[in-house]
Amino acid sequence: MPSELAILNIRQVASPPKAGPLRGKEMSFLEIKHDVNIAIDGGKISYVGQEYVKADQYIDGSQLVVIPGFVDCHTHIPFVGSRSDEFIMRLSRKSYMDIMKAGGGIRSTVKEVRKASATRILAESLGFLDSMLSLGVTTVEGKSGYGLDRENELKQLKLLRALDSIHPVDVVPTFLGAHAVTEEYRSAEEFLDLMAEMFDDLVGLTDTIDIFCENGVFDEDQSRQYLMKAKKKGFKVKLHADELSASGGGKLAVELGAISADHLISADDETLTLLAESETVATLLPGTSFFLNEPFAKGRKLIDLGAIVAIASDFNPGSCNIFDPFFIIFLAVARCGLSVEEAINAYTVNSAKALCLENEKGRIEVGYDADMVLIRAEDYREIVYSFSRDLVEGVIKNGKRLR
Repeated sequence: MPSELAILNIRQVASPPKAGPLRGKEMSFLEIKHDVNIAIDGGKISYVGQEYVKADQYIDGSQLVVIPGFVDCHTHIPFVGSRSDEFIMRLSRKSYMDIMKAGGGIRSTVKEVRKASATRILAESLGFLDSMLSLGVTTVEGKSGYGLDRENELKQLKLLRALDSIHPVDVVPTFLGAHAVTEEYRSAEEFLDLMAEMFDDLVGLTDTIDIFCENGVFDEDQSRQYLMKAKKKGFKVKLHADELSASGGGKLAVELGAISADHLISADDETLTLLAESETVATLLPGTSFFLNEPFAKGRKLIDLGAIVAIASDFNPGSCNIFDPFFIIFLAVARCGLSVEEAINAYTVNSAKALCLENEKGRIEVGYDADMVLIRAEDYREIVYSFSRDLVEGVIKNGKRLR
């Protein structure tokens, strides 16, 4: 019986060599195959090899490099509104925290999300997902955190579920109610208590809870108490950690067995070592460093120490208005010290691990989801050299060609 779809005579397939997570030196290798065929059935990869495949539909792969679909394990979809004025303020040497203390930053987007209809937020988010899919992003994590009250946090989480159901991109929701303290609360502790009271209402909407552990936002002890409550309720946890200062977030992530610690721009050497000895994914967001003109996380050191390293976009309206995976990979290589192979592994199988999807996504292997990017190139390494060009010939999502 013929397969549903086959890609024939593929010039080169580049895939992580085994199921994730990959760590340390393992991240330096990709499994490279030439002149192979891929068969797809029921949204899954059913064959990879050199035997001829009969299928109902064919794609000529003779001029293509095929890699797994990108897994963006840290975005702040859904949101509305622009913060371009803050970008101009930063050009005048205003810091992220200066802008936030003046009522801008996260609170600015909160105002926009609170007054926007669900229909408007959904429409704008669908547009973002369309653009990301055209660039080969086939799975994203989306966070709440721009509602910061019961009604609007639940609105965002329900919108994430809606996006997942109606858009081809898989959307994985995370609760980031602990993103910032708005002016109606007297203290961070009061705010976190109210967010924790929502935990029972999150069942069926998300299984993961995040917090912005940062000096001036939620400190290490406040973050610990909040996330321990989440864990007692059965939620997985992750942290925005050591982004703008060495706040202790990375160490706390290891202590609590968090799925991931994200950002790590300011993480000290002790934190890097602890992460490398743990099962917590160290997620680097080099687009944020670029957009804020901040230092870049020590990706080379993390990998050399043996850490599980992922990379993601941090796409959001304020600190990183970038979702292009090719540019993020370029920054990871050129500024964080990763090799091309490490960066591809970090944006596929290891980022899938950061979403607990490592056995479904991020590899071109029989049984995995048929999520793939078809690239016009002679070799996979060209994606860094030619990152600013339109290299994507097509995107396969759940076994269907969508571009």
